[in-house]
Amino acid sequence: MENIIYRHYREGDEKQLVDLFNIAFQQNGLGPVRTPKNWIWRYPQSPGFEPEMCQIAEDVDRKKIIGAVYANLIEEVPFGSKKYLMGDINDVSCHPDYIRKKIATRLMEMTFDYMKRKGCDFSILSTGIKGNARKYIYKRLGYIDFDKDYIFIQFPNIPHLIKNIYGLSFFFPALFLLSYFPRFLNRIKIMFKNSFNNVSYEINYYKKHAEYMRVANKLIPKHYDGYPGYSKSKFKWARIKVPATQNKPTYIIMKREGDTIGGAVITHQNIYSFKFGIKIKFGIIHEIFIDEDKFDKKRDVHLAYVYLIDKIMKAATHRSLGLLLYISSIKDYTLNKAFKGMNFLRFQSEVVMLKVLKENLKIPQIKKPLFLPTYISIGVP
Repeated sequence: MENIIYRHYREGDEKQLVDLFNIAFQQNGLGPVRTPKNWIWRYPQSPGFEPEMCQIAEDVDRKKIIGAVYANLIEEVPFGSKKYLMGDINDVSCHPDYIRKKIATRLMEMTFDYMKRKGCDFSILSTGIKGNARKYIYKRLGYIDFDKDYIFIQFPNIPHLIKNIYGLSFFFPALFLLSYFPRFLNRIKIMFKNSFNNVSYEINYYKKHAEYMRVANKLIPKHYDGYPGYSKSKFKWARIKVPATQNKPTYIIMKREGDTIGGAVITHQNIYSFKFGIKIKFGIIHEIFIDEDKFDKKRDVHLAYVYLIDKIMKAATHRSLGLLLYISSIKDYTLNKAFKGMNFLRFQSEVVMLKVLKENLKIPQIKKPLFLPTYISIGVP
C-alpha cells in the first residue's frame, strides 16, 4: 500500500510538478507541454502567489509527486452590481498509476480550506461538459453548472497548418474556402457601409501595452459580467514579463476617428502528439471587445465584430498560426454570430462551474454574457 502524504508547494518541486502535468495531459495522445521556466511564470510569479495555492500529493516511499491542484488567482469579480471574491481552480492532475484513489478529491478539499481562510465567496473552474472529472469529482464536491461555452476554431495561415500536419494538404481547397472566402466577402460588405468609412485598425506586436490595458479595462465591463480587470501587476505578469516569445502579445486595436472602440489580444502555444511526432502551433484569442454603444444599428454591431475578427485573423497570419481558437460564452449571441459569419468551426464542449464557499450565499444571476479569463478556461494567462 502506498504511503501518500498531502502538503503544499515547496521550492524545488517544479521539475516533478511539470513532469506530472505533462504525463497527465498527454494521456489522450495530444496536449500541451510545460517546462519549469513556464511553470514558475504560470504560478509562483503570478500576483499574490502563496505556497498553499499549490496542493500536492506525494508518494513518500518513491519520493514522487503524484497529484496536484492549483488555486490560480484569488481576485474580486463583479457579477451585476456586486463584487465577489473568487478562487480559481486550475490544472487538476493525477498520475495515471494513482487514479481512483480519491487523491484529486482530497487535494480539492484542501484547496477549499485555503480559499475559505482567504475569505473567498466562490470557487470557479472550467471543464469538459462530458468529462469524467465534472461528473465524478466536481459535481460531488458541490460545484454546479453556471455557464456553457463554445469553442470557435479557424485556420488563418493554411500553409503553416499544412507544414505542421502534411496530411492536410489534400484538404487545401476546402480549407481555403473555409478560411479566406468569408473574409473576402465580408470585406466587400464593410467597404460599402458608410458607417465604417472612418474605422481603422492597428496591429501592435509587444508594444503599446498601457494603451491596451486602459481600453480593455474601460470597455469590457460595459458588455460582460465577471471581468476582474487588469491591475498593473497582473498585466505586467500576463503580458509583459512573459517567459517566451509565444507568450508575447499581439494587440489588435480598432478605432473610429481617433477614438478606440474595440480591441483584442492574441498569443500562441504549441500542442504536441509525441506518438505521431506532431507539433501544432495554435493561437489564442484571450479577449475580444467592441464598444457596441458606438453603433446605432444591430447590423453595424455585427459587422464591427466581423471587421475586428478579420483583423485578428490577419494578426494571426503574421504570427504564422495555422490554428486560432476562442472560447466564448454561449450567451454572447452577437459575437458568436460574427464568428459564425466568418466560418469559424463551433464546438460546444466546455462548462463553467461554481461552488459556494460561504453559508447562506446564493449563486448570483447575471444579465450580461460571462467573461471567462483564459487562465481559467485553458490555463494560459
